[in-house]
Amino acid sequence: MLFLELEQLVLYNGTLDKVTGDVKAPGRRMRLRPPAYNFGKARTTMDSVKSVLRIIEAVAISPEIGVSDLSRQLQQPKTTVQRGLMTLHEAGWIRPTNEPRRRWKITSKLFMLSRSAETEARLRRAALPIMQALRDETQETTHLMVREERHLVLIERVDSPLALRTVRDLGSRSPLHTSANGKAFLAHLTAREQEDYLAGKLTALTENSKIDPDLIRKDITQIRRLGYATNIGELDLHVHAVAAAVMNQDGRPVAALSISCPSSRLPIEKMPFFGEKVIAAARAVSQRLAV
Repeated sequence: MLFLELEQLVLYNGTLDKVTGDVKAPGRRMRLRPPAYNFGKARTTMDSVKSVLRIIEAVAISPEIGVSDLSRQLQQPKTTVQRGLMTLHEAGWIRPTNEPRRRWKITSKLFMLSRSAETEARLRRAALPIMQALRDETQETTHLMVREERHLVLIERVDSPLALRTVRDLGSRSPLHTSANGKAFLAHLTAREQEDYLAGKLTALTENSKIDPDLIRKDITQIRRLGYATNIGELDLHVHAVAAAVMNQDGRPVAALSISCPSSRLPIEKMPFFGEKVIAAARAVSQRLAV
């Protein structure tokens, strides 16, 4: 529609190239619509990704394998296979053997990824019934998050049945210092890990976000004393939350569990009540993981 309206306008002042979408007018030239999407290039990229994935699958099921064998097995040119092998090698997924005739094998990186996925799946299985019970008791949304570098990532969510509720997409990330989950997790790291985090960039997401390391240290001290963390519009301005860390048998945080809801339903004076609920839920998850 926009293109048609502009076409009518420029007929009075210039000429329109209907193939390229360019306007040719005295002393000026402008484009009214973006160039066509390059589907051919997109297909080529996807084909390259598929090729590399097929190579890593073939290497994974073989103790050791060479370029010629891979080329025959995958029915791909040796040059294509060689490029794929080098890409995987540079990324740390495979390594060459020390034999005179170079062959390839999987590194431990793939096994670590598999183990991490299984650990996360086990965590979700342990937490889900407890999160559901906590949601039923409080009528508010519950979140389960795990760490990914300087962020926590949402891996499980049980929604409130109420029409007005908080909604965050699975896989969404938030900095440790801006969410109740993140601060609960941060408070149970070692002092060295906490200082390493605070030495990095601390970004404010709302006007309530704390980016002064000293203020965050005060929050950490309070969280350690109370057993739960709070979020008062620091991640989303009109959302409040309380959270507690889920610990492993070694006393290390592996996740954080929270109750999240519109600020109108969780005033500051109600946070200790919800805090006790979330502490009990996080402990229950920790106990299930220890079995």
